[in-house]
Amino acid sequence: MQSLAPLVGKVVQSVVGIKATTETAPASRSMAPGPASPGGPSLTAKEVYGAGVIIKAEPGLIVTSNHLIRGAETLAVRLPDGRQLDAKFVVADERYGLAMLRISASGLTAARIGRSIDAEPGDFVLAVGGSSGSAPSVSFGIVSALHRSRPGIPCQDLIQTDALLDRGSSGGALFNLRGEVIGIVAAGADETESGRAFGLAIPSDAIDRLYVRMN
Repeated sequence: MQSLAPLVGKVVQSVVGIKATTETAPASRSMAPGPASPGGPSLTAKEVYGAGVIIKAEPGLIVTSNHLIRGAETLAVRLPDGRQLDAKFVVADERYGLAMLRISASGLTAARIGRSIDAEPGDFVLAVGGSSGSAPSVSFGIVSALHRSRPGIPCQDLIQTDALLDRGSSGGALFNLRGEVIGIVAAGADETESGRAFGLAIPSDAIDRLYVRMN
């Protein structure tokens, strides 16, 4: 098979790493009387890493998985060129589990959005995401099934792929071999009984719902 490196080199330019930080108060460890800490209990920062895909370069719009950024106090984006920027939440679609963020930056590369309705089992795909805020990771596979669902994911019309996904892949992009986004990664899962791994992606056709909610 011909190398996919030229295609990968193009599509990774539109995929970003995302760090969502939530501050939580630690649970009380003891009921024993004692002096109270000045200012009350300290907050603990919880950081979650994932990915997103740039869909509009000039306004700096990024689509990601809603569960990745839900409830976050701060959002940071790492661009492919290494720049790290603050991001602002724009809108979410709870039904499909997508969210849109905005960053202010020049020199962005937007992905081309394909028609997920045209995807068929057996189509080759690339899954591009990130891990713990590092450089994007890429895996190759096929669309293994359509119209899938999974508890905990609001979208009931998921694309299933056998492309391997890591923990940082959530919110990343599923590309066809034309370099078009056909899905936004929702989750990876392990089939422990069969020993197989698969990933699930929200169809790219649902991205249009975010634009509707912006207006």
